[in-house]
Amino acid sequence: MTATMILTRPEVQSDSFAAEVLARWSGPLEVVISPLLRIVPLTPGIDSFDAVIFTSAHGVEAAERLNIRKGIPAWCVGEKTGALAQEAGFVPHIGPGDADGLIASIIAARPNGRLVHLRGKHTRGAVKDQLRAAGLDCADVIVYDQQSQMLNNDAKRALDAQEPVIFPLFSPRTATILREQGPFFAPVHVIALSQAVAEAFGYGSTRQITVAKHPDMPAMLDATLDALDAHSGQRA
Repeated sequence: MTATMILTRPEVQSDSFAAEVLARWSGPLEVVISPLLRIVPLTPGIDSFDAVIFTSAHGVEAAERLNIRKGIPAWCVGEKTGALAQEAGFVPHIGPGDADGLIASIIAARPNGRLVHLRGKHTRGAVKDQLRAAGLDCADVIVYDQQSQMLNNDAKRALDAQEPVIFPLFSPRTATILREQGPFFAPVHVIALSQAVAEAFGYGSTRQITVAKHPDMPAMLDATLDALDAHSGQRA
């Protein structure tokens, strides 16, 4: 039995995740890349601030594109975003991998000055509102849009077949878009970055959902490989 792994993040991130899976997987596997979001850059005006909040790599990319002042603190959702922020010239403070954990870290540290969250049009977690409720000075600025896309023909063919399909899902927005394009004929196994992602997809709409042990890339990779083991084969 040959499983299919459908990756729905933008192509660069999907290529990277696929390479990590294939480096540790020796069994048969079909990989389909079908991005469900198209990232559209926006160019808003931004008032002065003392530190920036990044909850995605797209926020870091926007900061570079908009020539945001470097050398200031950057509160980053996880290690990968933190590494990108450091490469871009910011001083990263790295959170545990999810927005709620990052918010808790910022509230505990109570940084001085004004914070700004560079975010997409569609977001969860209400970062600005929670920080303001905790007495911190925070604004948010929408610096990109995440426009939904349909699954491509390769993905649709896999979902119309009888072989298992593995879906690593990294955001509630992507999970919602995918759910709305169902139901699917193939047995689907969703690997969710967090409980919020799992709930956005809906436990009643698939045969199996696994939530990663931690909201980070290594845990997503491990959970995906475990699912492949369970469905069809062996690791490298």
